[in-house]
Amino acid sequence: MPNPANKPIHVALLDDHDVALHGFASILAREIDFLVVGMYRSSEELFAGLRHISADVLVVDYALGPKEVDGLNLIRALRSQYAGSRILVASGHCNPSTVSLVMRAGGHGFIAKTQDLTDLVKAIRLVAAGEIYVSPLMTKSMLGMTSLRQTDIAETAGNAEADDLVLRGVLLTPREKEVVRCFLAGMTVTEIAGKFMRSPKTISTQKSFAFKKLGIRNDSDFFKLREQLERLS
Repeated sequence: MPNPANKPIHVALLDDHDVALHGFASILAREIDFLVVGMYRSSEELFAGLRHISADVLVVDYALGPKEVDGLNLIRALRSQYAGSRILVASGHCNPSTVSLVMRAGGHGFIAKTQDLTDLVKAIRLVAAGEIYVSPLMTKSMLGMTSLRQTDIAETAGNAEADDLVLRGVLLTPREKEVVRCFLAGMTVTEIAGKFMRSPKTISTQKSFAFKKLGIRNDSDFFKLREQLERLS
């Protein structure tokens, strides 16, 4: 559905992969009601660009390079500094936990990179119109993971105060919760293995499974979410 006001939707794109960046720009260039006002390969470039242009919708990758501001920190920074822009996250990290984290951090939509590019057009239009976009398949997964209704998912978007994040609905096994709890306490994999009389390899596997379910990519992300994770453990 085109922009009813006939005013182009200004879109800025952030992705550190040229194929994704130019693929997004190419599909948007075909739409008469879209105007791509910036294409950026790093968060630093994005913030520099936004000092000179304004965008109605920011389409940002969730996971950038190791030295980049990305993930939840990027979303929160954009919300704080550019509150007038709507944030649509495009990511390959598309599990219910990641989507929940994104929406609670202030994102207005989430699209998986495995979706058709025409879905991107729909998502941007909805987000620009003040609505929330999560793919129907992912919404169904989130509803199956928790007791949330679909309207609850929309209502949580941008609610930075609700930092329990829906983590209570993440389906960690008891042993995965043990590993999370001990890791939060500062224990190493070897120390946790000794505590529970399991092999370090088993503990590492359980930690990896827990991280995947929580939408966490590495130890740095884990400790950035320490306060919320302590409620879960």
